[in-house]
Amino acid sequence: MMVVLLGATTLVLVAVAPWVLSAAAGGKNLKSPQKVEVDIIDDNFILRWNRSDESVGNVTFSFDYQKTGMDNWIKLSGCQNITSTKCNFSSLKLNVYEEIKLRIRAEKENTSSWYEVDSFTPFRKAQIGPPEVHLEAEDKAIVIHISPGTKDSVMWALDGLSFTYSLVIWKNSSGVEERIENIYSRHKIYKLSPETTYCLKVKAALLTSWKIGVYSPVHCIKTTVCILGGRGRWIT
Repeated sequence: MMVVLLGATTLVLVAVAPWVLSAAAGGKNLKSPQKVEVDIIDDNFILRWNRSDESVGNVTFSFDYQKTGMDNWIKLSGCQNITSTKCNFSSLKLNVYEEIKLRIRAEKENTSSWYEVDSFTPFRKAQIGPPEVHLEAEDKAIVIHISPGTKDSVMWALDGLSFTYSLVIWKNSSGVEERIENIYSRHKIYKLSPETTYCLKVKAALLTSWKIGVYSPVHCIKTTVCILGGRGRWIT
């Protein structure tokens, strides 16, 4: 405390420690979030992160983004004032071949410092999701129609005709698996038993980009009654 006497008037100057001001403005200093993960599957963009201090309640989180060549940061739509540790920014219109940077901070009455995420290119980081599968049964065959999981995908707009697929098929009663590689969007499997339930799962690949997708859900179908005189063989 500093006291200066000016005639009959006393001027009191009080030095306040910075931590006192911080407490008055919102209490405990917030720590920046950590371990931000960017998950991109097809056109779905998901962010996950860890809180730095679980003991502090009522904290929200917000992201900014920055494109190549930009000096300013822009608020990331879908990831503002988030109360959980996950957000979805799939609605953001991006050039998927252009590098992007992200940053996040914690917010309460005060805010933490920014935590910057390593820059990335969405296309390079993206994973291929499970394809859509439609089955048609014959007496000794199954016709398989396959399409990428995201209709009118932005991520794969230039690669739609480059997808190849592989599948695993098994007779439901035995579980013995048969693998078939490098098939295309329409494939027919012959030499099956009539009136028998078969199950299969399919995954997509973009070999030119070294990307292998994840399997679809399992689909099962029963072949029809045998038609006499039919011949069977495997074809691709």
